[in-house]
Amino acid sequence: MSGSSSTVLTSVGIDIGTTTTQVIISELTVSSSGIGAVSVDVEESQITYRGAIYETPLVDEHTLDVPTIQNLIESEFETAGYSPTDIDSGAVIVTGESSYKENAKELVKLLAEDTGEFVIATAGPELESVLAGYGSGAATRAAENHQSILNVDIGGGTTNMCLFSGSEVVETRCLNVGGRLLRFTSDGRITHLSEPAKFLIDTCGLDIRVGTKPADEQLSQLATAMVDAIFDTIAGNPVQPDTRSLTIGDAEYSTREDPDVMFSGGVGRLVQAERNSSTDSQFTFHDFGEALASTLQSRLEQSSLSVYEPTEDIRATVIGAGTQTTSFSGTTVHLDDSLLPLKNLPVIEGPPIESGQDRDYLAHEIECCIDQGLALYDTNHSNPIVLSLPLIETLSYDRISTLAQALANVYDARFTNNQPRIILTQQNCAKALAQRLRAVSESSAPLIVIDEIAANDGDYIDIGESIMTGRTVPVVVKSLVFGD
Repeated sequence: MSGSSSTVLTSVGIDIGTTTTQVIISELTVSSSGIGAVSVDVEESQITYRGAIYETPLVDEHTLDVPTIQNLIESEFETAGYSPTDIDSGAVIVTGESSYKENAKELVKLLAEDTGEFVIATAGPELESVLAGYGSGAATRAAENHQSILNVDIGGGTTNMCLFSGSEVVETRCLNVGGRLLRFTSDGRITHLSEPAKFLIDTCGLDIRVGTKPADEQLSQLATAMVDAIFDTIAGNPVQPDTRSLTIGDAEYSTREDPDVMFSGGVGRLVQAERNSSTDSQFTFHDFGEALASTLQSRLEQSSLSVYEPTEDIRATVIGAGTQTTSFSGTTVHLDDSLLPLKNLPVIEGPPIESGQDRDYLAHEIECCIDQGLALYDTNHSNPIVLSLPLIETLSYDRISTLAQALANVYDARFTNNQPRIILTQQNCAKALAQRLRAVSESSAPLIVIDEIAANDGDYIDIGESIMTGRTVPVVVKSLVFGD
């Protein structure tokens, strides 16, 4: 990392998916926009290494093969000509049914520690949806053409959708539908059925069991049920009861008429192959992906949806993980470099900060938020937490001073002198707030205040070492959602 106004970071993306495991390495050019600029952005990203696509190693149906995956990643680094000390940022993400494996959390945290000092461990279908939308090119197309595009990433275990409108992420939509929910021998005998597959089989009234060789008509009926759920979710509100049963998270979606769509993921790649008439035999991959893709393409031919080809299909999520997970604070930050980097810090969302609120009122509201946050994370005062402040109404010296006094009252009363105070602000006011907080606080506890970063209750953040001569820090706001 250099100290100039433009810095190049080496970033890694690792995706442990239901079906495949992948590694990409990229270079991110980070710069501020000019003299006196207070924001820092990724100006350019260039993929320097695309790894092979491996079948995700398993010990059994419930356990990922950690040593084999570690060796696989180590081999990819050697092939790429990189070592973990070369890596500045990035993410290890576990996706689809792999996130439900008993040791998924252990694996991604271990890989994150092994592959770089500021490589994050993360999981969760909502984040996966957004990353795939960035990696596929849907986000770029929506922003450049000022249009709405729904990226539909169909993998082995899940279908993850992200609706982009212009440069904004509107919402995510996630389903337990994917090409690996059923697995077969090369002659079509079933070797594995996931729980969502069993649900659909029961719903359709089919007699499909492990060890049997279903008729083509039965498989066609099952594929149609999966495609029905996908199209129902693309359409938005209201979804049918069967679709709701397959939905991950909230099924209350924005009502939008016929969004343009883009398909990515492993099954998305097969859809493109269907569109280009270059399909393989039905059980090439020993799963249901080809049948699902064929049925999906037939439905698309009958629909009015406008479909765009992605710039990336099967690699969409891993590219998003490697290039889109890291943000950068504004350049008016207050840092204690001795604390950095910091990882997996729970976020507590602060109260609304409105004009007219005095010090005592704000202190009470902040204290209530901290109490609720500590209960949410089942933690105590000894573990560092992050207080994320919402937009400050009427941003002025007086409001900053009042807020600093309220924060000092709470921190000095509730936390020891050894416990770091870590604060996020959405607006460009970190340095001013830190200066006032230092002036009015009786504590000399370590203090970090960074701005132009938004985070909510339930989020976790990682803060990296400062770059560009201490003007900014890389920050990742993430989820840590593993299957139960």
